[in-house]
Amino acid sequence: MTRTLHSSYPTKMSLLFASDLANGSVNIYRTDRLVNNPAPIATIAEPSGGCPYQMAFDSEGDLYLADECLHRIEIYPKGSTRMSGTITKGLYDPFGVAIDKHDTLYVSSGSAIEEYAKGSKSPTKSITGAGMNSPFGLSLDRRGDLYIAGYSAPAVFELPAGGSSVTNLGLANLTQPVQTAVDWKLGRLWVTDASGYRVSIYQLGGSAEPIKEIAGGYPFSVSIQNAGKLAGTVVYGDLGANLVYAFMRGSYTPYARLNNGIDEPTGLLIGKP
Repeated sequence: MTRTLHSSYPTKMSLLFASDLANGSVNIYRTDRLVNNPAPIATIAEPSGGCPYQMAFDSEGDLYLADECLHRIEIYPKGSTRMSGTITKGLYDPFGVAIDKHDTLYVSSGSAIEEYAKGSKSPTKSITGAGMNSPFGLSLDRRGDLYIAGYSAPAVFELPAGGSSVTNLGLANLTQPVQTAVDWKLGRLWVTDASGYRVSIYQLGGSAEPIKEIAGGYPFSVSIQNAGKLAGTVVYGDLGANLVYAFMRGSYTPYARLNNGIDEPTGLLIGKP
């Protein structure tokens, strides 16, 4: 598919950003049009050799993108598809990224979580331990607690806000957890389990058993919008089906299936920048 690459995109509505490993790009969609399987409204083209994975917004709406192959975090100003800077120090194979309300940046890198204070391009803290092996996708709850998909553990770990040590949550039925996302209102943790061929949903503070499992081909990426119009919308990307599925809050039946411009959805971010 050939399309014009725009240098900017509108930011006054909820958007879905979808990293595509096969094409080395991030496609941007309007959330309110997902039901129509729309074409992207803009595309971020990765540098040669780039491998895009997870993304996060800072408080200004700037986009931070984990580039595993180039061993860096790329920064794109709000509304722009043109990179303005990178973070490389302390990073090796970064797959996951999250940013809290204080603009503290968390990156999964090698066997550690690297933490960067606001504005810093060097790690201020490196967090390991508790059997955390090959940390991958990251997400935050309303309090700022970090949830880490331990790809090879296999487990999900929690890093309390401001903490320096992680805890294995002991969640059941995990085979290869790749990414996590938290519904702040319902207190539910979504975990994509790639070689488990399912998405598992857990009630935080509840049972270790999932409250729901959604079968998939190769579930990989996941994101939840927690504020603004369309809050509660959940999206997950399936590398086996080359699809992104969208769900309303509290529903486990997708209301939309997106494959327009989707090949290998290795990262998703939904929300208003």
